[in-house]
Amino acid sequence: MLDEDVSNKKGIYYFVLTRKEKYLNIRTFSDKQKREAFERQNGICVKCNEKFELNEMEADHITPWHEGGRTSAENCQMLCKHDNRIKSGK
Repeated sequence: MLDEDVSNKKGIYYFVLTRKEKYLNIRTFSDKQKREAFERQNGICVKCNEKFELNEMEADHITPWHEGGRTSAENCQMLCKHDNRIKSGK
């Protein structure tokens, strides 16, 4: 895990004590990563192929986080809110 993966620096202490990665916030894409993926996709949802504004989309891991996928711009895809919620079962 690289330092830039950790968005919650104070969580490092809890992680060291418990080994629970949830304290590091490493699953959340930064605004910069979301914007990069959005621009790479030209605002098109990869599931429904419809065009959306950035605020109408949500970031998703291409290779799932629980399968070792990193929270990086290269592993980020933007889905419309509807498709992302269907995918995640929310």
